[in-house]
Amino acid sequence: MLETDIKTVWIVEDDLVFRESLIDLINDEASLNLALVAGSIEEAFEGFDHSLAPDVILEDIGLPGMSGIEAIAHYKEKYPSVAIIMLTIFDDDERVFEAIKSGADGYLMKRTPGDQILMGIQDVLQGGAPISPAIAKKVMRMLANGQTQSKSKDSILTKREITILEHLVKGQTIDQIGETLFISRHTVDTHTKNIYRKLQVHNRSTLTAKAIKEGLI
Repeated sequence: MLETDIKTVWIVEDDLVFRESLIDLINDEASLNLALVAGSIEEAFEGFDHSLAPDVILEDIGLPGMSGIEAIAHYKEKYPSVAIIMLTIFDDDERVFEAIKSGADGYLMKRTPGDQILMGIQDVLQGGAPISPAIAKKVMRMLANGQTQSKSKDSILTKREITILEHLVKGQTIDQIGETLFISRHTVDTHTKNIYRKLQVHNRSTLTAKAIKEGLI
């Protein structure tokens, strides 16, 4: 495996038992390099200038001091391309929505099996948005609620873009959308770039939050 193929991971988790299980999980995966382990956001921030820049951050929400949700904006400012996966025992609507609005790229329950956490990491690195099934149901309910909002007849998105937006919000990758809609990857990518440009967003989580808030889907 080429060194450039190895992705850097940070773990921010205060539960010692769960943290150790994550450490073992990442260390056993040859394609991942664990560069920082912290028990709080404040401790993680100390690694900004001393640790390798993360490609993925696995982070708890309920941390002592600053919460995981509050920290997302700080991570994104320091590392604009980092993918953040929230790992939590919480699945209430408010926390899910706040995490999405704040820029989280994935939301997995702590009870998620290790192999599925690894799949989630690979998924988010490929532009996906891994979400536990229980969380996905809540997101779909939020989307259903969003459908009650009034939509402009002169929507800035075309019908095809709305369709692709729906699949993006569900967490599908570009390739998966192409297979589902029987169109080329290039076509999906072009529509996706147009959607991001028109909605003035730069990542999947912000796209999801805006789509929900404005009732676009």
